[in-house]
Amino acid sequence: MFDKYFEVILANTKKSREIHYNIRYQVYCEELGYEDVTKFPDKQEFDKWDPQNDEDQGTLLFLVRLKHTKQWIGAMRIIHHNGDKFPLEEFSSLDHTIDSSAIEISRLCLVKEIRRPYLQNSYGIDGANTSSSQLVSNEDDEHVKNFFSNSKVKATIIWGLFNATLQYSKANDINKWYLLTSKALTRVISRQGFTIEQVGTTCEHRGKRSPYRFDVHEIQDNPIWDTFNHGYQMYSELLQQAA
Repeated sequence: MFDKYFEVILANTKKSREIHYNIRYQVYCEELGYEDVTKFPDKQEFDKWDPQNDEDQGTLLFLVRLKHTKQWIGAMRIIHHNGDKFPLEEFSSLDHTIDSSAIEISRLCLVKEIRRPYLQNSYGIDGANTSSSQLVSNEDDEHVKNFFSNSKVKATIIWGLFNATLQYSKANDINKWYLLTSKALTRVISRQGFTIEQVGTTCEHRGKRSPYRFDVHEIQDNPIWDTFNHGYQMYSELLQQAA
């Protein structure tokens, strides 16, 4: 299902990073008010954890777009543990020391056209009955609005981003994932059969949030990935294909 309608792109050029930051600006600044719009006059939301140039591999920025319209609809970043701290540790205290072969997943968001009618959070999901195996859609253009109002569609976009993260993790010997998030998203993740473990204190950060940990070896055995045939491709590869 995901591969038919969507594709994940790794933003490895200045232009693609700007697309990624603009999606975050739309969601976190304009729509949800999590960040101060006056701090980002260029309409690109970024912080100290984001890559400084093409060679900076400490943080990777992912994008999702619709295949049939080429519209950019979602973003996510993964941050390598650099031996110091993860961003989530600025808000919550962990109950253990992080292994160096770990990443933090953050800035996972979908644009408002995809999140409707659940605009209360950046994921656009309500945590109820969002198993991707039950996803139903209609291919006719006039039913696109109804297609995206289905929370199962939003969930499968998240699984597509997680699949890209899994492919990257396997290729780069990443063993653990960390995520600071709300109960709503953890319920969706758990219902799909993933083991997600709370590993620190609950904090107040855009609502009640807690740090969670995934084991990559456990994640890769989940049968959901049988329906995902593609991981991600580089934005620079898209430019070569278009040339």
